[in-house]
Amino acid sequence: MNKFDLIVIGGGPGGYVAAIYAAQKGLKTALVEKADLGGVCLNWGCIPTKALAKNAEILRMVKEADKYGIALNGSGIKADYAVAQKRSREVSGKLTMGIKSLMKKNKVTVFQGEANLINGTSLKIAPSGEILEAKNIILATGAHAFRIPGIDYSNPQIMTSKEALELTQVNPGDKIVVIGAGAIGMEFSSIWDSYGAEVTVIEMLPHLLPNEDSDVSKEIEKAFKKRGIKFKVETKVNAVVADKNKLNLTIDEKGKTETIICDRLLVSAGIRPNVEGIGLEKAGVKLTDRGYVQVNNQLQTTCPSVYAIGDVTGKLALAHVASAQALAAVHGILGEPVKQFNYVNMPRCTYTYPEAASVGLTEDQARKSGYDVKVGIFPLAANGKSVAMNETGGFVKIVADTKYNEILGVHLIGAHVTELITAATSYIDLEFTADDIAQVVHPHPSVSEAIMEAAHAVVGHAIHI
Repeated sequence: MNKFDLIVIGGGPGGYVAAIYAAQKGLKTALVEKADLGGVCLNWGCIPTKALAKNAEILRMVKEADKYGIALNGSGIKADYAVAQKRSREVSGKLTMGIKSLMKKNKVTVFQGEANLINGTSLKIAPSGEILEAKNIILATGAHAFRIPGIDYSNPQIMTSKEALELTQVNPGDKIVVIGAGAIGMEFSSIWDSYGAEVTVIEMLPHLLPNEDSDVSKEIEKAFKKRGIKFKVETKVNAVVADKNKLNLTIDEKGKTETIICDRLLVSAGIRPNVEGIGLEKAGVKLTDRGYVQVNNQLQTTCPSVYAIGDVTGKLALAHVASAQALAAVHGILGEPVKQFNYVNMPRCTYTYPEAASVGLTEDQARKSGYDVKVGIFPLAANGKSVAMNETGGFVKIVADTKYNEILGVHLIGAHVTELITAATSYIDLEFTADDIAQVVHPHPSVSEAIMEAAHAVVGHAIHI
């Protein structure tokens, strides 16, 4: 029997961070992963989609080269999606190799296989049959794409996000339907449109990016319309039928039934936790009503020796949240103070074009929570750096309470705004008021000045609008 201080099940951005940090803190640590280190994020999620998004960004810029006085001579632009896909896999491979090196560097013992709990302090690995024992176990098993019932996923024309990342051919005129207007569906829609595909997004709720502030949702809808991306909100897919090399989708749009014919379909309708087949019941680990692993504020499960982090907890399915929980769980195991998370104040990013980023409460949420709300909005069209870059679409919106000018939420949409949200997150974490932000010296010219300007707008003395 192999004995450790800590065993981590799952090698994604929660699991591998927990394993490395625990080893650095002096714990003899093992990590069990059934597939590739890096989890969905590095292999089939965050990283490869961002590589594709970069290719799409370059393609858009090349198409607009004349605006910058650059003439493209010859037979025109030829975009090879297969090359973009290949580069995305190479980027993922490079990073996963880096994780392997970090495991070795930090003396984390890695076991390849599926873990099955025997009790709260031991597990068995399949197919090797090895048994591991530890004082504590961290569950970091992640989640998988939800598959809408009644759809034949054996059809190669029907994809979840993983199959979408395996796609090597997207041609101008390809008709692709995307079910779900959350981050995953919207990012693929944005990428494929850049390569000339005719994309239609279908969403059951009233807006695209339905979890964002309503002004951000309206702005992304405006941008998608301008790009020619079609979308249908408050719409449900009733049936998907294959007809030779086409797919026929029967949809219900606000009570009206129609049929959409497409070449491919992406189903991006949320996720479900990976809780099956790992022996949770044998360790006394209970699930919530929604099927996620139940944890307390210390990230302990109902079995005190077992902790859980990341998507499997159902708190907020973001890689950086899993990594933050990883550090907190290790602190708890070591008997150190554990940071108490306010998941509303975690940064959230969508890498479409334009990008969206947010932290804290939306305006609607703030009002429903009982706050007397004031809002400051600064358009990027009035920001010098944005004008210089010819990226003037979008804005920064700050939601504050009237009494103290306390920052309740910051919402951004525009080019590269995902690089700005960290500052806004820090302001909220440090309990800055709008007056405080307005007095922070921001570099000029920079897009970050828009946050300062929005803060000025909140307190009633906007400078450049």
